[in-house]
Amino acid sequence: MPFVFEVPTTLDALHDMIAMYASTGADASLIIQRIHATNSVRLNHKNKEKMQNFYDVLLRRFVAVGDAVFNSGSGGPDLERYEQLNSLTKTLYAMSQDSPECAGSVWNRRLGIFQQAVAKRLRDVEVNSLGDACEGEFSAWPSTGMLLLMRALPHIFPSTDRRHAVVTPALLLLGQILAQTPVKTRCDITKGLFCAALMMEYTKGAKRFPPEATAFLASALRLYADDVESVLGTSPLPSLSNATNCSQLMDLREDLSELSNITDDDVRLSLEKDDIQSEMAPAAILVFSLRLFQQHLDIIGTSSDGSEREIFAEMTKSLLYINGSRKDLTLPTYVKNAIAETARKSASTSASDTKREPLQRRKGASAKELAIKTLAPRMEDPSRYNMSKDKGKSELQAEHDRHRREYKREHKAAMRELRLDNAFIEQERRKDKTETDNKAKEKRHKNFAWLEQEQATMNQQVRMGGSLLSGGGIGAAKAVKAKGKFGIKRGGKF
Repeated sequence: MPFVFEVPTTLDALHDMIAMYASTGADASLIIQRIHATNSVRLNHKNKEKMQNFYDVLLRRFVAVGDAVFNSGSGGPDLERYEQLNSLTKTLYAMSQDSPECAGSVWNRRLGIFQQAVAKRLRDVEVNSLGDACEGEFSAWPSTGMLLLMRALPHIFPSTDRRHAVVTPALLLLGQILAQTPVKTRCDITKGLFCAALMMEYTKGAKRFPPEATAFLASALRLYADDVESVLGTSPLPSLSNATNCSQLMDLREDLSELSNITDDDVRLSLEKDDIQSEMAPAAILVFSLRLFQQHLDIIGTSSDGSEREIFAEMTKSLLYINGSRKDLTLPTYVKNAIAETARKSASTSASDTKREPLQRRKGASAKELAIKTLAPRMEDPSRYNMSKDKGKSELQAEHDRHRREYKREHKAAMRELRLDNAFIEQERRKDKTETDNKAKEKRHKNFAWLEQEQATMNQQVRMGGSLLSGGGIGAAKAVKAKGKFGIKRGGKF
C-alpha cells in the first residue's frame, strides 16, 4: 500500500482505490487517513478545493457504510464497519479543524439534500403504500446511514451553541422527521426512537427541551398500554395516532407478554435488520423508551417553578397506561422492574405540591435590585488580602512579596506622575517662550515699517523737485564721485 494517494473526487473513485489496495476495513480506514495526511490544507492552502470535495465524498462514504450496517451488521473482524465509522468520524473532525468554513458549507449542502429526500418521501406516501424497510419495501423514514451520520454530527461540531450553522438545521430536520413521518412497522418505531435519542443528545448540553422527542416517546409508550386502541386515539403525535391499522405495532404488547428470562443483553436496541426482526425487539423498544425517559428526567431535572410537571405530563400519563391490569397480557419481571424504576424517578422529579406560577413577560425585581444603594466606601485590610500568587507560600514570604508588589506599584505611580509633571512644565515653558518671541517680532516689524515709510517719503519729495528738497537718494553720491572730491579716485589713489 503506498503512502501517498491522489485525492479522489467521487465516491466511485474512492471505492476503486479501496478495492485496489485494501483487503480489510482497517486498510480502508488507513487509506482515508493517508489521503488526508498527505493532502491536508495545513500543508498547502491550494488543497482547499479538492479537500472540500473529498469531505463530501467521506460523508457519502459514511452513509454507504451505515446502510451496510443495517443490511449486514458489522461484517465480522475483516470488515468491522463500526470501526470504519469511528475512523471516518475522527477524519471528518480533523478535516473540520483544518478548514471549518469548508466543512460547514459541505454539511449544509448535505443537510439540504437530506431534507429534500425526506420531503420527497413524505410526498410519495400519498402514492406508494408503506411497507417494512427490513423487507426491502418502501418506507418514509430515512436510511440508517443518514441517521448514523447525524449521530456523528455532535462529535464534529459543538451542540451547546444557541444557534449553529450546522447543528441547528440538523436539529430542525430531526424534529420534522419525528413530527411528520408516519410509523407503520417496528423498523419505523426503532428509527423514531433513535431520532428522539439524537435530539436529546443535541440538546442535553444546553439543557434545552425537544418537544418532538418527548411527544414521540409518549406515543411509543402507549403502544404497550393495556387498552392500546383507545389510548392511541389521544396520542400526542399524529404519525402514531393511526397505528391501530398496523399489525406489527398492535401486536407489540402481545409479543412482549410471551417473553421470559429477559436480561440486559437482550434489550439492546440496534439498527441492524436482524435485531429489529428478532423476537426480543418488543422488549428492546419498551426498555429503550423507558431509559430515554429516565435520561430526560436527569437532564431537565427539577426546576424552581414546577414546569417539569407540564414537560413530562404526556410521558407520565403514557407510563400510567401500562398498569398490567390485563391478566392475559402479563409483563415480564424485567420489564415490570424497569417500569417501576422509571415511575419512581418520575414521581421524585416531577411531583410537586406547589402550584405553577403563570408565565410572565418580565420577571420581578430581584433582592439585589430592590436593595438600597450604599455609598459607604469599601474598606479592605491589606494584611488579610491574599492573592492567588501567594498560595502555597509561607507567611513571611507572602508578606515580602506583597511589600515588593506594593513598592513596585508605588514606584510606577511616582514615575508616571513625574512624567506628567515634566510634560506640563515643558509645555508651559514653550508657551512662554513663544509669547516672548512673538512680542519681540511684532516690535521689530513695526520699526521696519516706520523706516520704510520715512524713506519712501524722502524719495517722493526728491522726485517732486522744486523748493521741497534737493538731493537725496544715490544721485548726489554719483555727482560727488564724478568731481573726485572723496572716495577712491581713478588711478587707485586717495
